[in-house]
Amino acid sequence: MDEKLAKSAGSSDQAIVFQLLETYCAEKGLRLTAGDPYGHAGLIEGPLGEKRFFKGCRFDINSYGAAEIAKDKAYACRFLERAGLATPASLFVPAESFGAGAELSVDVHRFADATGYPVFVKPNEGQEGRDVVKAATSGELLTALQELSTRHPALLVQEAVPGTDLRVLVLDGEILLAFERFKPAVTGDGSRSVADLINDQTKLDKSDPRIPVELAQQGLTLDTVPETGQTASLLPVCNLSSGGTAHLITNSLTPELVSTALLAAEALHLRHAGIDLIVPDEHSGDKAAVVLEINAAPGLSNLYRQGQVEAEAATSTYRKIFEAMLTF
Repeated sequence: MDEKLAKSAGSSDQAIVFQLLETYCAEKGLRLTAGDPYGHAGLIEGPLGEKRFFKGCRFDINSYGAAEIAKDKAYACRFLERAGLATPASLFVPAESFGAGAELSVDVHRFADATGYPVFVKPNEGQEGRDVVKAATSGELLTALQELSTRHPALLVQEAVPGTDLRVLVLDGEILLAFERFKPAVTGDGSRSVADLINDQTKLDKSDPRIPVELAQQGLTLDTVPETGQTASLLPVCNLSSGGTAHLITNSLTPELVSTALLAAEALHLRHAGIDLIVPDEHSGDKAAVVLEINAAPGLSNLYRQGQVEAEAATSTYRKIFEAMLTF
């Protein structure tokens, strides 16, 4: 990593993306204006007054329509399937169908029985793994639908595909970065309870109501004392923003996974995207990776914070994205 960049990035309350943009724009002679003191949004101007806006990691790269389709999980699945890509079986559930006292509809019952438990319930438009719930029984499924319908206008009930969780970043038909993601978890030491072990987790929201549910599905509670070496997952998602961890695998992606990621971005007409893939446990030549979701504005701040190697990879990736956005 550039020494100047290493000293500046992460040295203030400003967003990491903004700090990296600040360094890049200074190098290229571009004018950068922050939209707020923290750099959560801003404007970049070229030498002839050309303008590029950004908000968080939403840059002027993808078209608005394509980004909106990617954000809507049900629509995205439809167009991915049209391109011949495998996606999890999904059922769209309008929140209005789950008022007070509502029960599982025939369609939901039929879908869950055909798919098999567990299933996931998630907002149709959501990010960073928030409000994603894994339901192991019809009772848990009903509870999840009832609770999430109070916060989101539409939900998805989705097949749970066991396997390896990958995030692959694509830009203009090339792979920028890839990493395997792992759920937030604790490892037993034979003496402390799960609750005590969780106190060591600095990135985890310890009040997340999904933690006791995830533990119960493993036959554990917060008071359980796991055996030495026993691992207990804490959430049903692998998102780094939820406390998950990552392992870089960019140079070891198989040609099949590269092809799947590139085709997924192409199917939604996205120049830049984060493709979430599940490689099934029984992955073989005739078992394709499943495209779980597509993020049209993937962030790398949490990866950056994981360590020096990850920070260098995130910085290099962001610089390529900046270059694609700021070629005036």
